[in-house]
Amino acid sequence: MRRLPERQARVVALRYAGDLSVREIAQVVGVAEGTVKAQLHTARARLQAFLEATERRERP
Repeated sequence: MRRLPERQARVVALRYAGDLSVREIAQVVGVAEGTVKAQLHTARARLQAFLEATERRERP
């Protein structure tokens, strides 16, 4: 999570740790639902890329 920009980290935390819906997150953050969806998509892609890179470095 520390590798994500602050806004993306907040949206991810609200979604998964806070168990909020996209609509609820949009209200809390003060942005459109589409923006929340885009931030979640981008954050998941960044996290996936980081995990894949980490896994490649750890393989013998």
